[in-house]
Amino acid sequence: MNFSILHRITASLWAALAVICSILPDSSLAQTRPIRVSYSEFNPYSYTDNNGTARGYAIDLIRHIATKAGYDVSFVAGGHPAGMMAALKDGRADLTSLLALTPARLEEAIATDEIGSFDLTAFVATEGPVEDLSDLTGGNIGAVTGSFALKGAEKVPFANVVEFDESDHMLMPLLNGEIDAIVTSRDSYLRRLRSAGLDGAVAPLEPALISSAAALYLPPGNTALQADLNRVIRSGLDKAHIRDLREKWFGRDSSLFDDPIMIWAARLAILLTAVAGFLGYRALVYRGREKQLLRARKGDQLLISALDEVAAAVVIFDKDLRAVHWNQGMELIFPQMVPGLRSGATLRKLLTRSYSDGTVPHDMDDAAIADSVETIIDDMRNGRDTIRIIRLGDGRVFQGRDVPLGKDHYATIRVEITEHQKQQDTIKDQADRLVLANEQLRTFTSIAAHDLKTPLFNQIALLEFIGEDLTAAGIELPPEVRENWVQLENVAQQMLRLVQDLSIYATTDSENQTVELIAPSERLKDVLHLAQPRSGFQITIDDDMPDLLVNATAFDMVMRNLLTNAIKHHDKDFGRISVRARKTDSGLTLLVQDDGPGIAAPFREKIFEPFTRLSTQTDGSGLGLAFIKKTVTSWGGTVSVKPAEPRGSVFEVTFPHPKGGAQILPLLDPKIAQAGRQVSKTG
Repeated sequence: MNFSILHRITASLWAALAVICSILPDSSLAQTRPIRVSYSEFNPYSYTDNNGTARGYAIDLIRHIATKAGYDVSFVAGGHPAGMMAALKDGRADLTSLLALTPARLEEAIATDEIGSFDLTAFVATEGPVEDLSDLTGGNIGAVTGSFALKGAEKVPFANVVEFDESDHMLMPLLNGEIDAIVTSRDSYLRRLRSAGLDGAVAPLEPALISSAAALYLPPGNTALQADLNRVIRSGLDKAHIRDLREKWFGRDSSLFDDPIMIWAARLAILLTAVAGFLGYRALVYRGREKQLLRARKGDQLLISALDEVAAAVVIFDKDLRAVHWNQGMELIFPQMVPGLRSGATLRKLLTRSYSDGTVPHDMDDAAIADSVETIIDDMRNGRDTIRIIRLGDGRVFQGRDVPLGKDHYATIRVEITEHQKQQDTIKDQADRLVLANEQLRTFTSIAAHDLKTPLFNQIALLEFIGEDLTAAGIELPPEVRENWVQLENVAQQMLRLVQDLSIYATTDSENQTVELIAPSERLKDVLHLAQPRSGFQITIDDDMPDLLVNATAFDMVMRNLLTNAIKHHDKDFGRISVRARKTDSGLTLLVQDDGPGIAAPFREKIFEPFTRLSTQTDGSGLGLAFIKKTVTSWGGTVSVKPAEPRGSVFEVTFPHPKGGAQILPLLDPKIAQAGRQVSKTG
């Protein structure tokens, strides 16, 4: 008796404890962490209501996931997908709403596991002739002008795309039979149909034309938040809750049982169907076969009629690959094939004959021909739409495609591109010749520059020796001779600089891609020291510029040339020069700005051409800026000049984002780098 009482007391205590635990907050949520979510105006997935509150299916879904992961969510309007990604970059948001997973976005941010998808789907009238996607071949497809739906409509073979201003404007033409399908977003359009009670008259076709997996994006470094969210997603979201959310925002299909009158109508229909019995069933079977034959015939005729209007040879084959239709172009372009077509030859036989009778020149034996033909047929049967260039023995060139049409038909299409191919062959030949000529010119320039260095060095040394001998002998030259002597030394030095510049310019396209991580701010201080600016010039370099993974030698030479040019071509004895960095979507841009005389608009492109000098008052070879452009172009960047305010110029050098996160610049030969240090004072 006492044991029974004790047992009941213990059970009561456990029940009370369970009640208390159920009303207390989850300990994992007791200290929730705030996160900000950027969303776009994409009703019903996400939008801002009249009260300024974020609402929608994605909003409720994110709040559900984040709450289970232990976060307190606040929402920030992002405007559009690009705005949402921008909010991640500048720190205004920790998470985006649902976005399609694309390679471009995955390079900018990290993503959670997939949470559903965005589907672009074809909608058709339920009582119409279209039963699957193959029935839409050659049909009229409606899509909203300027929308992504146009890409989906283009997936339908030989479709005639009809554009509308709004998706609602397409509904009546669809029901009237003016168009065969509407291509639009599956979920949002189903919501409209359900709201209007038309989901019974219009239905989506499966599969989707385009399906994009969707997920949430986070900044690249926030892997902790990513792990927390993925833990909730992978553990399995509450299916009942998700179903309720989808019904809340997208509605549910209407049912006959929603209306009592329709219930009685349904019962009456069942009764009439039962009474009709066997005769009704047979009628439906015959009607279905008739519709199928009509659709197949309609598709074939549309295809043939359309391609008769272009200069193309088209043959349509049945499921056994026997020729059943061909257009007039086929008879005109390939008259030798017509007897075989009329006799019902198969595609395999026609292709084999084109090789064996020499129509298509080749160097294959019979076994290789058979393998090639089987490959073409296998690709066509499996929907691999490959484009082939076919060169005939008579010199004509055709572009060939072999594609499936619906379930039971295939087509071969041959379009003549003889003139176009001749142009392509000519362009390729000219390009090959140009590459060879450039290589020969580069080789000649390198050899010439190398062979000229030795006599120039000897000439400069002899002039120095003669000067020393004259001084040792106490011989003083007359003023005119002394002036000519100095001029001769200057000319020799200019010739040496020109030869060195030619050597650097000719060997810029080195294939050595060694790189290193540099801090531009610190590196530019060393570059400035080598540039040796004259007194009176104030040069400022931004601190903490982003690190670059670059070829250090190429970077030094480009920046040193820009700095020495800014000083050398300044029109005053004093001036200001600044170097700063600017991040862009495509990479990093370094800007070198001076307050000199500037460069007139007609010369801003011309100065980058070899041997271009805008002034004879300064020395130099005219190769400095040409070298800069050639080097920057070789690493995939650009260099340009713009006017500065109130005077001067701004040179902009871009460093594009590298593949895989590394910036690759060409490494110049050490000898060339040393030569660059010697000529850096001359620009």
